[in-house]
Amino acid sequence: MELKKLIIFAKQPRQGNVKTRLAKSIGEKKTLEVYLELLSLTNVITNKLDVTKIVYWDEIPENPNLYFGEGFQHKLQSSGDLGQKMESAFQLELSQNPCKTLIIGTDCPYLSLSTFEKAYTQLENKEIVLGPAMDGGYYLLGMNELFTKIFSDIPWSTESVLSLTIQRIQENNKSYALLETLIDIDTIDDWNQWKLGV
Repeated sequence: MELKKLIIFAKQPRQGNVKTRLAKSIGEKKTLEVYLELLSLTNVITNKLDVTKIVYWDEIPENPNLYFGEGFQHKLQSSGDLGQKMESAFQLELSQNPCKTLIIGTDCPYLSLSTFEKAYTQLENKEIVLGPAMDGGYYLLGMNELFTKIFSDIPWSTESVLSLTIQRIQENNKSYALLETLIDIDTIDDWNQWKLGV
């Protein structure tokens, strides 16, 4: 089987540690419940993928297998901002064995097996693949070789993340592909929309 990797960025599910923007509207206790459900949804869909799967935690839980069990490796995110953490994870995974490597968070319950299949397929002809999020960021990033310029000087968690990332790719003459636009769960409206559609 061709080697493919999936990096999943996750936060230890602890009250006050997750989805702080959402917590402002619904409180930390309810937010933790939402995050635990998002972890479960991410596990269910990625568990079906026949690829090497590595969960990078901000803090590794006492029992990480409660959230991502057999078939998942568990590692610790590096220090720094989101860009530095992602760059470090890609660097580690790609230096071991260059291959089609994707990274996702745990905020997009709309991911499907088809999403991942399309992303890996795009990397056969493109150097980078992005999954645009409705809020102006991205829910998925993939590459075959480390391209560091998309990780620095990006105002993370803003509506300009995707456009600036694409600009950086184009400035460096890299080829890229875009997947379908999906919704990340950032607000209670996002969550209610997802629940109504389930």
